[in-house]
Amino acid sequence: MSSEVGSRIAKNSIFNFSRTLLTIPIIIFITPFIIKHVGKEEFGIWALVGVISSYAQLSDFGITDSLIKFVAEFKARNDHHQLNRLINTAFVTYVGISLVCFVIGLLVLPFIITTILSIPPELSKKTNYVFTIAISLFFVNMTMSVFGSLITGFQRMGYSSLISFISTIIMACGTFIALSQGFGLEGLIYNNALITIFVIIANSVVAWRLFPQMRLNPFRYFSRETLKLIFGFSWKVQLSSISNLLVYQLDRVLISHFLGLGAVSNYEVANRIVTQARVFIASVFTPMVPAASSLQATDEFDKLRGLYNRSMKYMAVAAIPFSALIIALAHPFVRTWLGEGYTTSAYTMQLLMLAYMINLLPGPGNMILHGMNKPHVPMLNSIGTGIANLVLCFVLVQQMGYYGVIIGILSTVVISTITFTFMVHKNIQGLRWRLYAEIYTKPIILSIVLCSVLTMLDVVMPLRGYFILVLMSAAYFAIISFVMLKGSYFDQFDRLTLARLNPLNKFR
Repeated sequence: MSSEVGSRIAKNSIFNFSRTLLTIPIIIFITPFIIKHVGKEEFGIWALVGVISSYAQLSDFGITDSLIKFVAEFKARNDHHQLNRLINTAFVTYVGISLVCFVIGLLVLPFIITTILSIPPELSKKTNYVFTIAISLFFVNMTMSVFGSLITGFQRMGYSSLISFISTIIMACGTFIALSQGFGLEGLIYNNALITIFVIIANSVVAWRLFPQMRLNPFRYFSRETLKLIFGFSWKVQLSSISNLLVYQLDRVLISHFLGLGAVSNYEVANRIVTQARVFIASVFTPMVPAASSLQATDEFDKLRGLYNRSMKYMAVAAIPFSALIIALAHPFVRTWLGEGYTTSAYTMQLLMLAYMINLLPGPGNMILHGMNKPHVPMLNSIGTGIANLVLCFVLVQQMGYYGVIIGILSTVVISTITFTFMVHKNIQGLRWRLYAEIYTKPIILSIVLCSVLTMLDVVMPLRGYFILVLMSAAYFAIISFVMLKGSYFDQFDRLTLARLNPLNKFR
């Protein structure tokens, strides 16, 4: 992998990393505020809004991933005509899909609310209203997402990260105003409408700035050949998306159906933190899809192997220490964040973070295979994972209750990670198996030692307060950084890439 490619990926990664880092504190402080003003049951409904939107995402049919890949390829070839055909074809397709799926969604929504989610009758009317608006917003946002895909495909994550961060600020401010004024769940969903409008306008403006040759003229640029190209890639991504939803969204559906909205709330407060942590780590590696597509477009396959080796190293040093810290500080954090009475949420956070960490480790391989136009490989693994998770969680929630869902997820993720790693080696020639011992051993041992110290401190002298937690976390990362940087873990290429980083160049 050339230093130029590595530097470009690192810059995009830093923008994604910074955006998520700034978002996490907002999520932390806004969640107790929502629970206080709407109560645990309605907070459970608000958590299920995200689940409904996630399942509505199936109507995307994997087009977004396909757009990002082919935008990156056509950009590398400087093919403006094909880019316009791609954008216009996707836009027309989105409009048609959105209209059909929106009508279907309205028809099945009452069944979902009463039968699948088992929402109490006194809350079903409000739930139906909020879910209807949420679905409407999703389809509007999906239709206009061609602009956001163009930004990502151009590998200009600085812009997309800034837009995402500003939308989070709008969310926090709007949430405070809406709930303070007593608008409740309705106010929260109206705030989401405001965010959708902002994102659409911002993405459109930036997309035209990056690609001034862009023309929205479906009558001229719509192409059946381009439509076949999009769906030739996207249907494989779609099957992976379905399987991922069975792993990461099925949990709250089963908990709502079998255990009620109160259990959903206990689960959601933990899930919000670990999901943000997962996004925080994964955001560093999002630029790999367009980068791998660009390398494939220019037949630089040797650099793809280098991209895999280094990205796996970076994932290990990012995911393992960070996840271990969250597991070690889960109980003191929840005590500080929500007060007493949320011990279940703390245990949930620990188990989910362990599962998400294991799931993150092979993530670079997934993204690189997509960029190499081999989405069928993660697709096959995802199908098996989704089916296994569905069966395990459905059986275990009835046998073990609340924790059965989490144990089902953890078991599925372990099996999935092992099988996917074998599939990656089969499809990317020249990879070394000893790589994993080299990259995992040091972060794991170091994290276990330091987290054991933190756990013993909490037993002897229960930790409480954000200042103490931040202080402990800072000391933890200072030691981790010192040991990793001073040793031989990073080579000269890694250090050169870090030295060349200058995020301000992103906007030149």
